[in-house]
Amino acid sequence: MFQFINIIIHYKQSVAYYDQLPNPIMSSIDTIFAGIDISSGRKPIAYVTLDHDLKVTFLERCDISQAINHLEQFERVILAVNILTGRKSTSAHRGQKISTDLKKKIVAAGFKPYLTSNAPRQWVETNPPECFRSLAGQTPLPRRTLAGQIQRALILYEQGLQIDDPMDFFEEITRHHVLAGVMPTELLYSASELDALAAASVAWMLVNKPVQVDLTKDRGEGMIVIPREDKDWWRKKSGPPE
Repeated sequence: MFQFINIIIHYKQSVAYYDQLPNPIMSSIDTIFAGIDISSGRKPIAYVTLDHDLKVTFLERCDISQAINHLEQFERVILAVNILTGRKSTSAHRGQKISTDLKKKIVAAGFKPYLTSNAPRQWVETNPPECFRSLAGQTPLPRRTLAGQIQRALILYEQGLQIDDPMDFFEEITRHHVLAGVMPTELLYSASELDALAAASVAWMLVNKPVQVDLTKDRGEGMIVIPREDKDWWRKKSGPPE
């Protein structure tokens, strides 16, 4: 009985909370949902935009200025930026420098923190490893392995992102590929691109499925948005075995 009452209270609180969301993002037909992941190299930004129907409208490796210039083309944007998670591929010093520079330019471009009233451009931070863990309902395979990339792409595909079916990758593998030990990895998204896609999908969920995300604090540094975990979502989607 008490559990039932707590569920009702939580539901009412959730409805009341999301009823207070700022009007500019309530209708997402003309809103762009963007995701940014920071890695390394000459173009350290993996930048993605999605439309209302979860179609990938832009995906490219670029520098900070290129990403910001593209974002400034749109009046209404929800942007999710991946926090740094101590990856060995990017030194802590360089990664932090890029992150700090990116945040300054995001603010300079007119972006306000998520839930700022009457702000058509809003941004928030997210955590890609936690996103995939929540969406998968379990810890996913290592992000830089072939299996890990396919798994992450499949998770996003099953969540509704309009990307090519990752399982089609296996149809492209020939005897020559196997004998030569060379897989057609150009058909797959990179680990950083997948993390950016995950961030963009979180931005989309904030408007279209707000009850499926949690807002938490990251060590007191700011608001972090993570999808709510549902260990059985893929079973619900695929249905019972035939």
